[in-house]
Amino acid sequence: MQFSSYLNNLSLRTKIASLTSLLVIGTVLALTALSIERERDNFKQELLEQANLFLKTTTLSIRDSLYSLELDELIDLARVLRDDPDVTFFVVYDSNGRTLVDSNTEQIATFSLEIDPLGQKMIAIPREEVYSEWQDGQLLTGSSIWLGNQSIGAIATGMSTAALDEKIRSITIQGVILALVALIIGGGLIVILSRDLTRPLQELAHAAEQMADGKLDVQVKPRTRDEIGRLGEAFNHMAIGLQEREWLRDMFGRFVSQEVAEAIRTGQVQLEGENRVVSVLFCDIREFTDFSEQHTPQEVVAMLNEFLPLVVQAAQKHGGMVNKFGGDSTLIIYGAPHELDDSAYHAILTALDIQTGLKSLNQRLAAKGEQPLRVGVGINTGSALAGAVGPRERQEYTVVGNTVNLAARIDGLNKQFPEHNILISERTRFALGNHIGEFNMINLGPVSIRGKNEQVEIWAVKELKK
Repeated sequence: MQFSSYLNNLSLRTKIASLTSLLVIGTVLALTALSIERERDNFKQELLEQANLFLKTTTLSIRDSLYSLELDELIDLARVLRDDPDVTFFVVYDSNGRTLVDSNTEQIATFSLEIDPLGQKMIAIPREEVYSEWQDGQLLTGSSIWLGNQSIGAIATGMSTAALDEKIRSITIQGVILALVALIIGGGLIVILSRDLTRPLQELAHAAEQMADGKLDVQVKPRTRDEIGRLGEAFNHMAIGLQEREWLRDMFGRFVSQEVAEAIRTGQVQLEGENRVVSVLFCDIREFTDFSEQHTPQEVVAMLNEFLPLVVQAAQKHGGMVNKFGGDSTLIIYGAPHELDDSAYHAILTALDIQTGLKSLNQRLAAKGEQPLRVGVGINTGSALAGAVGPRERQEYTVVGNTVNLAARIDGLNKQFPEHNILISERTRFALGNHIGEFNMINLGPVSIRGKNEQVEIWAVKELKK
């Protein structure tokens, strides 16, 4: 488990270099092992052939001397073979398996009276057959010697395998040197190749990290036309596509609202419409028409660009959805497209935050010699139909119904009650529930509303209780 974790933490370049180096070394060592095995087989075959030839020629040359027991020729042959580095020993046995000549003894001629087990084995070898046995450092061979139909003795000899050991040692050293040379030369090439392979991947990984951090304009430069190069091109196309999608998402969120855009994207909005209990907030700048007439369009837009962010920030702080701007007026909805507990409470908090932010804005305007702004707010709570309205070519998500209309009418009452800036309906006050005691409010009594047969009780919100 630890080794697997260690491998997973290695860089791709290290993995490629290590794996390729192991393959190179393994290939060289495997070839060396095959070469050693082939040399060993060839050497054994040659040594067996030499041993067979030696036995045949020696048997013919010493047969008469062995039969007549004239040992001078046998002794001379043994002395010569004792000085031969390729022969480890040479022994001649009589017909009973007793040793007559042994090249490993100082006197060579032994005339042993005891039967040698090896000699007995050699005597038992059938005619024209050769005994062979591979031993440590030598090849033991032997055969019986026949004269006519009679076995008159046997010979045994050991052929040294030192030459084979030396050749194997030489091949092994050559293989190791070749492996090291291949590792040094091939390793350099492998490092260069792995670098060329992994550098584009590292650039892609770095670019992906930047993209994850929100930098969607990142691009990579494909260096090749292979699969990695095509991967880089595909990444660039993906980055361009993400930039376009983010631009569309941003524009969609600006012109529709981020809340609606996200709700539509996640399928949480029923565009065909649904009944929701919402709180609706309308706010506008008082005497905005007079202000517009006294200032250039650029100055009016500059002022609105300072004022409207206050409204948006206050709405987003308390879970409201800025649904639309109408010049100086703003419609904010609480409870659609997402349900919101205590929507009336959050709507009133938004209205108070707008008035607080307006004080700072008026200080900046006063520093410029401008008249302070006054903003009126109207809030109503009730059931409304939330959904997409308009033709298929141009639809808008909004809320419609008497609840919305009444909120707009209450906002218009600010002209009737200029001393108050935040007006709410009795329904909104009732919807405050346990929060009703947190605000200082004034009952303005029943008020006639255009389009309503019955009067509506209106309350003015002054501030949060301390």
